[in-house]
Amino acid sequence: MHLLLVVVAALVVFLILRKRGHEVRVALSSSSPAVDRWLRESLVTVLAVRLAKKGVERAHVASALGGDPDPAVVSEIETAVKAIELEYRRDPHLSDLEVRARVRFEDGTEEDLTTRMPYAEAPASVREDFEQKHTTRAFRKWDFPWMASA
Repeated sequence: MHLLLVVVAALVVFLILRKRGHEVRVALSSSSPAVDRWLRESLVTVLAVRLAKKGVERAHVASALGGDPDPAVVSEIETAVKAIELEYRRDPHLSDLEVRARVRFEDGTEEDLTTRMPYAEAPASVREDFEQKHTTRAFRKWDFPWMASA
C-alpha cells in the first residue's frame, strides 16, 4: 500500500513540474509585438539610407520588414546587417523601460536606436529576468521577421 502511495505522489509531483515547465516555455519569448513594431519602424529609416546606395528603395525596405520579404531586398539587408542586439533597462522607480537596439553592420559601424515603453509591453522573458534575478538590465538578440518563420 505504501508503495502505491509513493508512486501516486511521485506521479502527481511529476505532472505538476511538467505543467509548470510547459507554461514557462510557452510564456517566454525573446521579443514582443511592441518591440518588433518599434524596431521595424526604426530600422526602415536606418536601412533605407544605407541601402539607397545599392538601389534599394525605402518602400522595399519597409515592405520586407513589414512581412513581405522580397528575396533581393532580404539579401541586401542581411549582407549589410551583422547583428541586432537589444538592451532593456529598468529603473525600479519608473513604470516603463528604456529599450536600446544596437545595430551592428558588416562594415564595422554601429547605429543605436532608443525608445521607452511600458513595462508590460516588454517580452515575458525580460520581465522574468527583472523579477527573478532582480537586475536592472537584460540583453536579447533580435532577428528579422523572415528568420522567425524559417
